[in-house]
Amino acid sequence: MDFKQIEAFINVAKFKSFSKAANFSFLSQPAISSHISILEKELKVYLFDRTPKEVHLTPAGESFLNFALELLEIRDNAIYTLTNFNETITGNLKLASSTTPCNTLVPSLIEKFHNIHPSVTFDVLELNSSKIIDNIIKFNFEIGLIGEPIDDEKIESYELTKDELVIISHPSFNFPDIIDMPSLFKYNFILREKGSATRKTFEDALTKNGYSISHITSSLEVNNISTLIQFVRKGFGIAVVSKEVLKNYVSLGLVKESTIKNIPLTRSIYLIISSKRSLTPTAKSFFNFCKKCFKID
Repeated sequence: MDFKQIEAFINVAKFKSFSKAANFSFLSQPAISSHISILEKELKVYLFDRTPKEVHLTPAGESFLNFALELLEIRDNAIYTLTNFNETITGNLKLASSTTPCNTLVPSLIEKFHNIHPSVTFDVLELNSSKIIDNIIKFNFEIGLIGEPIDDEKIESYELTKDELVIISHPSFNFPDIIDMPSLFKYNFILREKGSATRKTFEDALTKNGYSISHITSSLEVNNISTLIQFVRKGFGIAVVSKEVLKNYVSLGLVKESTIKNIPLTRSIYLIISSKRSLTPTAKSFFNFCKKCFKID
């Protein structure tokens, strides 16, 4: 069964004549007759009763007519939708982001994009970087923002901006603005969970300077930046976080910000997509918007 056969059937039913249907379709009458014959053989029913003057739909033909009209309508709607597919920026976009960009970059990006495309809605999920990478590879999300570089042929990554990590402590600890690494080991650390890009950046810095995570005393791991900061505010320990996340807390004197002597803690924030899938028009538009905001070619 194909659309030519269905169109022939509808036209014969409309004009009650094979010859008139042929003239309307710019086909020969034998071609119309052939389409109907093939259709009847496939459906195993007679669709028309033939008389010398006219043809009339059989009960089976009347039943099939409704389906035939619906099939052509579905076809036409599909053609229209797909023809305009690449120009349609609407619907829902699932976005996965690690903690730092989720609390610093994502709100501003979505606000600006929504002003341009108000019909787009977002589902934003905050995960650690390793889980985001896994979900992008599995096609669960189209776009992700993470805080660590990735070398995987299944992922395309684009550096958006630099991010500085700092040590935070309760003001009562009287931390200096710059503190050496051995002095840090005297304090209890509140760590991010394994898989966090913030934690990985700190661990890499330890290793690079001859230390390891085993030098740290930690009795608490958390997977949420707000919870981590609240524990620091309670004086439970010190932590490593993005400087951008802390602005309000530091300005209000709720936590103290320090850096480590001669050990810069910097990393990049990356925009990532799968290299194995095509983005929907909405995702592609947001992806290009992010690249434009950060002047990425």
